[in-house]
Amino acid sequence: MKCKLCHLDKKLCRSHIIPESAYGSLYDDKHRFLQVPNFQNKLPKLQKGLREDLLCEDCEQHLNKYESYFADIWFRNQLIPTHLPGEYSEISGLDYKRFKLFHMSILWRAGIASREEFDNVKLDDHEERLRQLILTDDPGDPNQYSVFGDILVFPKNYKVIHSLLMPPEEMELDSVRGFHFIFGGCVWHYLLSNNVDLNKFPFILKNDGILHMLRREVDQYEPVMDLMRERKHGWGN
Repeated sequence: MKCKLCHLDKKLCRSHIIPESAYGSLYDDKHRFLQVPNFQNKLPKLQKGLREDLLCEDCEQHLNKYESYFADIWFRNQLIPTHLPGEYSEISGLDYKRFKLFHMSILWRAGIASREEFDNVKLDDHEERLRQLILTDDPGDPNQYSVFGDILVFPKNYKVIHSLLMPPEEMELDSVRGFHFIFGGCVWHYLLSNNVDLNKFPFILKNDGILHMLRREVDQYEPVMDLMRERKHGWGN
């Protein structure tokens, strides 16, 4: 079968759409998958490791260097706190190339996946451009396929919600189409454009490796609240 990244006929791996590291905080000490804390019986159980036959082994390793970098800095070095009393956080020292390519690879994989959880991620003409950038280790300029994020917290106590992962949602910000992804304690925003106006999006990741992030209370994030309303439950403590 043909690998989706290199387009060579090779044996394909069962590739993650969202990397395994994003599930790290959803395991217990025996590596069993858990329900989301504080959402007991309010959100459906998450399915571990959404996989699909996408990539050959060489391309898996190609993407793994981005994934390993993100897992090291975000989860093992705990760049975001457990609580966020302030409305704003600045994270510095990021490797722009590896950090951005990690997020670009997630967007691209979601766009080419056939699983129903990613049905709404339509990349259209951007699919091939993203593939070429990822294949050649090119993160593009900050205004190309821009990335920024909000830190997701519980209301009142401002505890960061590290253990929440949801299917992506389509969005449109200032007439720019894109997608929201939730993992790693954040709502990540991926803009599907080759020419983002940086003046309209001051918080996107730039070459200096500084990420400016706002705090977002989860009860103000409609996709989560819509899911809870569908299940006809109130907000937990």
